[in-house]
Amino acid sequence: MNSKSVVRALGAAAALTAFAGRGLAADPALSIELNKLEEIDGKCQVSLVIDNRMGHALDRFNIDLFVFDRAGVIAQRLLVDLAPLRDDKTTVATFALVDGSCAGIGRVLVNDIPTCHGTDGQELDCVAALAVSSRAGTPLAK
Repeated sequence: MNSKSVVRALGAAAALTAFAGRGLAADPALSIELNKLEEIDGKCQVSLVIDNRMGHALDRFNIDLFVFDRAGVIAQRLLVDLAPLRDDKTTVATFALVDGSCAGIGRVLVNDIPTCHGTDGQELDCVAALAVSSRAGTPLAK
């Protein structure tokens, strides 16, 4: 390969890398992490870490959660209002997940996000942008 070909190849690679980097940065993203489960006053409290990179503040945001026991049977269903969520911001939400011990929880499912609206009232597809994870011993799924 001569020096002109190498320079062209390097230039093309740099342009593709810059273009790909812009494409990744522009993709809307929303992540929910199950960070902690702890028993407080006879209830299992969950702490979720929500990272909003949707490109919009979310003034209406509800998640539909199902809690499964260790045998895989539905133990609880919750509709949780987590709004408002500022854009480009990480937020922590803590609430009672179930009455009783956390030890009986096998997994938590984000079944749906029935309400996800920006401050302008625009409905957003938060399910498509959603990534879930867990730092607790209990998995969070979607």
